[in-house]
Amino acid sequence: MARYALIAAAAVATFSIGFAIARGDDRGAAVSGAPEGTDQAAAMGNAELAQAIPQLEARLEANPEDEEGWALLGLSYFQTGRYPEAARAYGQASELNPTLARYHAARGEALALAADEGFPEEAQQAFARALELDPADPRARYFEGVRKDIAGDHAGAIDDWIALLGDTPAGAPWEPDLRRLIAEVSAEHDIDVEGRVPPPGTRAQTNVPAAATQAIPGPSPAEMRAASNLPQGQQDMMIEDMVNGLDQRLTANPNDPDGWIMLMRSRMQLGQSAQAGGAWRRAREAVAGNSAQLERINAAARALGVPEA
Repeated sequence: MARYALIAAAAVATFSIGFAIARGDDRGAAVSGAPEGTDQAAAMGNAELAQAIPQLEARLEANPEDEEGWALLGLSYFQTGRYPEAARAYGQASELNPTLARYHAARGEALALAADEGFPEEAQQAFARALELDPADPRARYFEGVRKDIAGDHAGAIDDWIALLGDTPAGAPWEPDLRRLIAEVSAEHDIDVEGRVPPPGTRAQTNVPAAATQAIPGPSPAEMRAASNLPQGQQDMMIEDMVNGLDQRLTANPNDPDGWIMLMRSRMQLGQSAQAGGAWRRAREAVAGNSAQLERINAAARALGVPEA
């Protein structure tokens, strides 16, 4: 059962949630984490990644301080099944930027999948660090449940997974796997979960009043088409970069209420509730002199389920 949980982690915890940002697009566009022809697309993507590895290695030999290069190399190793090397590359990236939770979480996942059995101490430490930096990090939260399951704390694992499920965007491609894992572990260990598992479609943002977010665009159709053609790991990085880019743009130009609402929604749909709360507070400061926009920001935050809004 423990090894099954780790294998399931590869599918569930390598979160491909770019589609979730697009789900909030009032035009109704969406990006699937598993488009038609996924196996063929993934095989093609992995082949391309394998070819890129020597180039990335040469790039990093010339410039070992290249944080992005190490992250891309870690992703390339991971997507091609070279988990120990992926862990080392992500370790280099996290040393260069130790405050980015996703580097630590990615390193922990690679270490966990590289293990023959059990849950490596190094992986546990990596996930713990990720959660210190971002308590909402979904990959680290999932693997914390895996760690408990392997250690025999099956009830604790289920508690973690149910909490994660409660924060999962409705219709996420990995939601069925997470539900199935909760059902299988609870059945195997005779743990009563009746009434505790959130029913599908209960996330706050699935019922966002249109008035709060109307006319706030998601990613462009071109960006969504580009994302859907990438391997899942690259989709994650592309979406993360898109959201971080929006965050940086708002830091430079905070007088953009629509942008703040889009950032809050994106953070919530990525499971980054703490960062969504930070965006809400920054948005309030940015529009403090405009009572109408302040109320609009507050209404959107409440509708999206931003903590403390």
